[in-house]
Amino acid sequence: MRLEAIIFDIGNVLLHFDFDRTMRRIAPYCEAEEVLIPGLLEPLKQAFESGRVSNDVFVEEACGLIGFEGDRGELVAAWQEIFDPVEETHALVRQLSGRLPLYLLSNTNGLHAEYFLREYTVFEKFQGAVYSHEVGLMKPDAEIYRHAVSQFGVNPDQTLFIDDLAANIEGARAEGLHTHHYKASAHSELIRTLARYGVHLT
Repeated sequence: MRLEAIIFDIGNVLLHFDFDRTMRRIAPYCEAEEVLIPGLLEPLKQAFESGRVSNDVFVEEACGLIGFEGDRGELVAAWQEIFDPVEETHALVRQLSGRLPLYLLSNTNGLHAEYFLREYTVFEKFQGAVYSHEVGLMKPDAEIYRHAVSQFGVNPDQTLFIDDLAANIEGARAEGLHTHHYKASAHSELIRTLARYGVHLT
């Protein structure tokens, strides 16, 4: 099989993320205790990532749920500034750019996408993206993989999907995609997977 395209997840594949940063940063301005904030926000976060609420509605409802009394710009910044690059995959993307079409498939939200697209130039190397909040679907729902395959115009049997979560890998595999379960601590395994598909890096 000759690999003709690669689809990357973002969280813990291209960008590490740490929601604890958000909680520590906003807790001093909240009526809710820091330990309770993640649970209070989780249903709203799911609605946000599935596109059922807009950026403005998310901020408004989050403030009410946790009793946030600070500046709303600070809440947005705290929500966005949770990322660090996975340097190994950033370097890999730059090596692959121009050799194969590269795409993104991610469960994310409008505020996060706005931030990482602005802050990290690696995303300029991708030919297309499917974001959960834009299509109203989330991994591992089978329909989001079908949507991505259709939008990107790729053949699943000639496409590698890279994700850090087993459930998302299983969902992609069920739709006929080749997969690699990525762990940043074992980046060399991805290099070996690519080599098995005939993609050799210097």
